[in-house]
Amino acid sequence: MSVPSKSTRLGSALRKLLTMLCGVALFLVMVGLLGVWALGRFSPKLLDSSLATKSGAHLAVETNDTNLFAGRLAYEGLTITNPTRWSEKDFLKIRRLAIDLEPLTFFEGGSQIVNDAELDIERLTIVGKADFLKDNNAKDIFNGIKSAPVANTPPPAPGPSGAKQSFLIKHLRVRVGHITIISGDGTDQRKVVVDQAFNYVFEARDITERNFDEKVSRPMGTQAVQTAVQQQPDLLLDLARERLRKSVTEKLLSEK
Repeated sequence: MSVPSKSTRLGSALRKLLTMLCGVALFLVMVGLLGVWALGRFSPKLLDSSLATKSGAHLAVETNDTNLFAGRLAYEGLTITNPTRWSEKDFLKIRRLAIDLEPLTFFEGGSQIVNDAELDIERLTIVGKADFLKDNNAKDIFNGIKSAPVANTPPPAPGPSGAKQSFLIKHLRVRVGHITIISGDGTDQRKVVVDQAFNYVFEARDITERNFDEKVSRPMGTQAVQTAVQQQPDLLLDLARERLRKSVTEKLLSEK
């Protein structure tokens, strides 16, 4: 009976980890849309200011070929450093973030249409404390980006309270190259859990607010798990051992 229990722990730990990684990719696509809609060519500087204020992280872009009138956002060489509380310097390096959209649909109040969205992540480094699944740099970065100024954002169109914004993404492509995951950052227990070139690619078409989970969230997570198992099978065992050790330690401490 121990085998099913162990398998459950393996799947649960890996699923949480890779869901977090996929969340990074999807959130950056949405940040790109925000840049086109509200901030345009000045979005990198504004996002950098917000990140620096909220967490001490910094964002920089080598090339910004954004053109609001043409409905194009194009960043190349985008980098985000870690917040100041982490010893590791780098968080994310993006080779290319490009979004082609129909700009009028972002101002007319109807369904927002994105013709093509591409996110090519060259390197992603997740660092965390002892429980890196709960306390990590990605969550700090999210908090900083969410607080980005949106003073120039057009007011939302009138609609039912709590209604989801209607959108259509005709084609989405996400690639994640090299992934590094480090636990125990800044302590003697520092451990490189993963340091692997995954070259993970996910594509989906005709995505809307109604089928997002069906076409993106679930299949993206499933494909990420399959890629991880193929690329580095030992990751399953490493995560399971660490989770099991922590659960035993917590139980012993609670009994004292």
